[in-house]
Amino acid sequence: MKHIIYIMLSFLSLNTNASENSIDSYTIQSLIIINPNGEVLLEQNAFGWMTPALRHNAKESIKDGLDNLAAEFGLTISSPKITGIFLSLSGYKAVSHFRQHYRANYQSGALKIPKNRLSAQWFPIKAAIEMMSLPNTKAPFSIRDMTQHVLSYPEVIWGGTFLINKRDDKFTYDVIEDFYPLN
Repeated sequence: MKHIIYIMLSFLSLNTNASENSIDSYTIQSLIIINPNGEVLLEQNAFGWMTPALRHNAKESIKDGLDNLAAEFGLTISSPKITGIFLSLSGYKAVSHFRQHYRANYQSGALKIPKNRLSAQWFPIKAAIEMMSLPNTKAPFSIRDMTQHVLSYPEVIWGGTFLINKRDDKFTYDVIEDFYPLN
């Protein structure tokens, strides 16, 4: 019995060390902020226009992470509500990531552009989706489609899975699991 326990502990130790040294999957949290005019905040970064997002890997709660993200733009927001949990599988490297979409209402503050972003502006929903669709957009259009879907059906928490491919520095995607309600 002692040998079995020792073997199991050794395996768990090896397994833990292997995962620490491998490429890890991660979570992206997208924050859809709606102002009193019904407009959506978009940021412009090197990949194009999209809702503010963070790669959540800090030791902080979901709410703190999203509140801190809003604060980078000079804003305070209502308590964020989950609107979608999507999985992006990579067809060109050994990672996948979850993309969680949260929706919050603007409460106060003056919009500012964080130093690591090119611009930030409020857009009517239709114009926001058009900005996320510009031909020079480098981000996968699956991000635009997820955002459009959760904005079109805000009373539902959505799921879906996408396979992201990359050719000649351009992203494409295939739908593995179409949008489906999680609640």
